[in-house]
Amino acid sequence: MFTIENNTYPVLGIDISTYSKDDFFLLVEERLKEEDASAPPLFVVTVNPEIAIQSIIDKDFKEILRTSSINTADGVGISWAVNFLYNKEIERITGSDSLEIICGYCEKYNQSVFFYGAAPGVADKAAQVLKEKIKDLEVIGTYSPDSQDMPFDELPLQTKLALKNASVIFVALGAPAQEKWIHANLSRLTKCKLIIGIGGSFDFIAGNAKRAPVFFRKSGLEWMYRLYREPSRWRRMMMLPLFALNVLFLKSGSQSVQASRQSIQAGPHSFSNNGNFKISK
Repeated sequence: MFTIENNTYPVLGIDISTYSKDDFFLLVEERLKEEDASAPPLFVVTVNPEIAIQSIIDKDFKEILRTSSINTADGVGISWAVNFLYNKEIERITGSDSLEIICGYCEKYNQSVFFYGAAPGVADKAAQVLKEKIKDLEVIGTYSPDSQDMPFDELPLQTKLALKNASVIFVALGAPAQEKWIHANLSRLTKCKLIIGIGGSFDFIAGNAKRAPVFFRKSGLEWMYRLYREPSRWRRMMMLPLFALNVLFLKSGSQSVQASRQSIQAGPHSFSNNGNFKISK
């Protein structure tokens, strides 16, 4: 199986991949070309600060994030944290940006896709929009469950069969529900090559929600634009300062430990206040 060396950097206990966009999509492309039925599927999580904080509260969720194949930096807060903690620049790879690119690869290599989640009708609309852009894209099915935790066995028979035969599955239930659904059902999805949680991306594709202009996305202010458009998100936005505080405390604690170790190693008659701290895996 094709592989690319991948260093990871832990942010609040979540290992964040350092794949560049080019390397990430090359890995996706190679996995879709792979014909070995025994090769495991790629389980991709696009991590933002809300996910990081939720993983502290929800231990089951954190364990799921340890079993995923790749955890990318979706939110600007994650890329900032990696740079702040480890002095490492990484590219953001978001679910919204990835969806159309992956569908393009699926058309190229004759791989089927399934759109699971979102409100009724949204996945159908997103599929229609993408099929207009990507002419030969095979959308093997769409489904909006009655609840985020709807058991696989309670899905309609046609939906279950389509999911079991899909090469790529996009799950839009919102975190952590989508990652929990993937983890619970991955063993049933025997022909799946790639599965990824994409949050509200179907709504963006379908035109039900407007994504932030490019300027806001590139400058890391997409959260501000979304808060302006959806003031009800203010409670979720409170996760951002909480995340930043946790990262600051982590940095401070790491520097203190490092300084203490250096002082002990230097002996009782010398003192070091070098607080630089860096980890690479």
